[in-house]
Amino acid sequence: MLAAAPWSLAVFTLSLPFALLTSTQYGAMGWLFLALALVNLIAFARMTFAWHRVVNPIDAWNADAARGGTAEARHMVLLGAFAIAVTAIARATGDLPYLLFMVIGGSNDGLFYGSLMALLVLIWVPVLYALAVYGLSLPRAAVTGEYGFRGIRAAMRYKRWPLVLALFALLAMAGRATNALRPLTYQYTDAALAHGAMNIVLCAAAAFVATTMYAVAYRDSN
Repeated sequence: MLAAAPWSLAVFTLSLPFALLTSTQYGAMGWLFLALALVNLIAFARMTFAWHRVVNPIDAWNADAARGGTAEARHMVLLGAFAIAVTAIARATGDLPYLLFMVIGGSNDGLFYGSLMALLVLIWVPVLYALAVYGLSLPRAAVTGEYGFRGIRAAMRYKRWPLVLALFALLAMAGRATNALRPLTYQYTDAALAHGAMNIVLCAAAAFVATTMYAVAYRDSN
């Protein structure tokens, strides 16, 4: 799978730090980071598109026709919609601790942390479960050019919680990588660069695992 789209994988990995730090930049640098985030999303779409089609064997004619065709376009649109939605929710929940602290008043740490964890679970468990269910349309779009939202839920043979956990790991790795990279925006050190690079590799690995699980789940649903 890794050899299916090596250049897209390289571009995705190298541009991922800029995509994760987009919200921390303003002015001209903000626009530059936003452009690199778009490059990262396109590379991610091309990479996962190739991976989905490696796991799900297709005939040679369909493989040639898919390059730059409807299947790739629909896969990219759906992946982009998922990525934008998750990014927006992550940005909103990133402000949740500050809002909760103001509401509680900071006088009760137990109540603050308990309420924060409960709210995060209430927000993210349904989101990740929905992604585990309807994300199966990603490999379907890559292979057939159709989303098939209506029947995709019933076609899933496996329990969805392993995929939910894989998506949670990907989300956690992305958050960890963001925190590791943030110090580099105001002070460069070799240790910070090494720590950030390690977390970027872990994030890319988590993306590979989640993509593989989606592709295998779709293959075994047919």
